[in-house]
Amino acid sequence: MSHLTPVIIEYRGNPKQYVSVVLDTINLGRLTYDGVANCEQTFRALASVVDVISPKNGKTLSVETLVSYEKKKRAGEFEEK
Repeated sequence: MSHLTPVIIEYRGNPKQYVSVVLDTINLGRLTYDGVANCEQTFRALASVVDVISPKNGKTLSVETLVSYEKKKRAGEFEEK
């Protein structure tokens, strides 16, 4: 079966929780970008197939927002609600 348009997967939930789950799998060595634990590139690649939808406003978060959350999470600058 072939698709004429790329498949998009939607995550509808807390974006910070999504970032935490992805970072946890990277830190465990179970998710890599070209064989390397490159967090920013992994989020950029995932953004091409996974739309993270904000439950507050129903809008898709930009890849730049997700990368910003990733950097803040790794620096210990945000807490999940």
